[in-house]
Formats: sequence, structure tokens, C-alpha cells
Amino acid sequence: MTSNDTRDVIGVVAEATVASIIALVSRLRASGLPVSTGEVLDAMNAIATVDVASRPLVRIALRSTLVKDSAKFAEFDRAFDAVFPRVRVARPEAQIVGKSSDEPESSGALETEDLVRAMQEGDLERVRHLLESAVDAYSGVVAERSVEHHTQRVLRRMDLAEIHRRYLDTDQDRSELDRSIAAAEAQRALDEIRKLIEQMVTDRLPPAGPTRADGDIADLDLLHASADELLRLRQALRPLARRLASRLGQRRRRGRGTLDMRRTIRASIGTGGVPVAPVLRRRRPTRPGLVVLCDVSGSTAEFAPFILALLHAVHQEFSRVRSFVFVDGVVEISELLDSSPGVIDPRHLLDRRGLVVGDGRSDYRRALRGFLDVYSDSVTARTTVLIVGDTRSHERAPALAEVAEIAKVARRLYLFNPEPMAEWDTGDSRCGEYALLSNAVFEVSTLRQLVESVAAIA
Repeated sequence: MTSNDTRDVIGVVAEATVASIIALVSRLRASGLPVSTGEVLDAMNAIATVDVASRPLVRIALRSTLVKDSAKFAEFDRAFDAVFPRVRVARPEAQIVGKSSDEPESSGALETEDLVRAMQEGDLERVRHLLESAVDAYSGVVAERSVEHHTQRVLRRMDLAEIHRRYLDTDQDRSELDRSIAAAEAQRALDEIRKLIEQMVTDRLPPAGPTRADGDIADLDLLHASADELLRLRQALRPLARRLASRLGQRRRRGRGTLDMRRTIRASIGTGGVPVAPVLRRRRPTRPGLVVLCDVSGSTAEFAPFILALLHAVHQEFSRVRSFVFVDGVVEISELLDSSPGVIDPRHLLDRRGLVVGDGRSDYRRALRGFLDVYSDSVTARTTVLIVGDTRSHERAPALAEVAEIAKVARRLYLFNPEPMAEWDTGDSRCGEYALLSNAVFEVSTLRQLVESVAAIA
């Protein structure tokens, strides 16, 4: 492109817009994205052809010209939001962020039909716009509550089950194969919606002072760790697991049996009846079997691989370890852990057939009933059962009868909750009710707590 062409392009694009594009390019280059001068001119050409008052159109034009690698879209979005901030329209008091949880769960801030249509058409900008309205209206963002808490508030009011149903009901004449493909696409779209809402909630939360990365890696919040922090946590898990295994082995070897009176008296004959060297009975510690039932829905999907990898690393402390994951269905993944050298990618857990059989939200009652129907023989009087999850019911009936049935048969039943204790029994959490059926409940919101809790039950 010649200098005359460049001046022509800049002449078409408003000066303020040019300055914003230059600021955006500077941010992208600072973050490591290789944006060339030609791509900048392409971006200005693209902007000249769209309505600059439409933020979604501007985003699409700039992202399609400045970023060639889809893996870098998230970095572009962060830079774009910083340079082209959202302009929010003031809402009446009844609709602003911070609505009480007692208000009816209407869909006033979310046009369900529009959202379904945007999902089907792949219109990500429209999806984002609709979700922003829902987050503004329903999240109730305050600094004292977690990202997960506010995300669940939005998801409950959106009614994902209804969105999923409408997504699949648009064409009843499709073949069974086409409907199966559409169901898979719908599930992926809903997963993306959850991630978008979680990111939007995170963006709206006020700063909380020093970042979690400033502290010890073992004390980072597992549920709300960033991508970089999750990587550091995965790297820290293996040495922690080795130390835990060594600690448990030493504890077992240090164990001493009770006094064997007969053998002590017999040995004392050679010393005139004085028991100089008491003889202890040989300690034969029994190693219980372990069954792990791990909730992998929502944000707990990122937490689950840590507990599964840690338990697998110390599996020698148990006679046998069988691992199951559940959402509203349940599947066994013992063989996956046996073949995995480290922390499993959460996607490898969620891809399992039979794990999601409904709307993709955790359903403890349905999942644990399925476990009892298919895998009840895995629990015996020598089995320790570990249920891992946030115990949130999503307004469904809890699995109290199912947990009581498991506890009645098992040697021990423990509950590991990755949410901070302050959030137990808030909203739709049923932790207290499950605690009454368990031998103990452990908070495992950090890697340090997780290691200490495994040591306590092994």
C-alpha cells in the first residue's frame, strides 16, 4: 500500500478511532502478538466499512484483521475491552446489579429466543451482548462473595435447561444422527456460555488487593485460580504428592504393635525373669479400599483433576482405588488415572460418555442413584468412600437417601468441599445436610488443605 493509500484510509476513519486502533495495537504488541503495519492498515480499511457506533461490529472488524491465531482471541478481547470499554446504560433500581436473591427468577434481562438464535448462527458478539445484560441484572456482584457464587446466580435465572430445549426443538424433522450432533453442539455452546459468564463476573468484581500469586502457591484458591496459576499448581502437585507418599509410608512403618506377653516372658528366661527386651506383636495394618466420587460440573471441573491425581499418587496406601466422576450421570475413570502420568486435562473427564445425561448441571441425587444401581458392589465394609464436590443442589432434591445408603455399607465416608467454609450452606449449598451423614467434612479450597486432608484419611 502506498503512502497516498494510507492517507486515504486515515482520511476516511475518524481521528479518535485511529488513535484507539493505535492504542489497541500497542497493547497487542506489548502482550507478544506480532501485529504488522500491513495488518494495522487492513484494520483501518475494515473499520471504514462498518458502523463505528456498533461496538460488536468494531470488535469483529479489528479481531479479524489484527489476529490470525484463534488461540490469541482471549488476549485480543482483554486488550479491546481496555481500549473500547463498554458503555452501560443506567438501569432502574429494580434491575441493577445486586438484586436480592428473593426476587422471582424472570428472564427480563435475557431474551431467550434471541440468545438461542445467536448461538445457532454462531453470532458470538450477539451472545456476548445478551449475556452482559443477564450478568448486569442477576449477578449481584459484591467483593465478599466468590466468582462461582455470582456465576451460579446468573445461571439459575437464565434457565439453561430451557435454552437447551429450545436449541434442539427448532427443527423436529431432523434425523436422529442430526439431532445427536445438534445436542453435542448445544452442550458445547452452553459450556462456552458458562465460561463467558464467569469471565464477565470476574471482570466486574472489584480488586481484592494483592494478587493470589503473591503468596505461597500451595495456598492459592483452587476453584478461582487463573490459567497461569493453574499451571503453577499442576507443577507444584507432583513434589507435594511425593512428600505426602513418603510421609504416609513413614507413618505406617513407625506404627508399633501391642505387647506380646507370652513371647516377652519366654524371652525373659535368659535374663532371670527380667523383661529386658519387651516383645511387641507384629502390627498388620489393614489398607482399606478407596472409592472416590468426584463432581466435575461447572468450576469444580478444574478442581477435580488435582484430587484425583493426588489420590492416585498415594494409591499404595489403599488396597485398591476406584475413581468415578459425575455431573448428572456417573462414569468410572480408574483406567484413565492408571495411564495418566500427571494432572488430567478436565476436558478428558467431561468427554466421557454417560457423564452428562441432562442439562449439564450437577445432580447429586440422580448421579449417586446411578452409582448405586451400577457400581454398588464397589463399596464394602472395608471401603473408604470420598465424595468430592461443592454440594450445590441447583434447586434440586439432595442425595440424602443415597449418601446414607453408601455410608451404611462403607467403612468410612468423607466429604471434601473445594469451596471456602464461609460459603458452605449459603444459597443452594447443602453441605451441612451431607455432613450429618459423613464421618468428617474437609475444606479443600487450596492445595495445602487438599494434601493435609488426604493425609488425614489415608
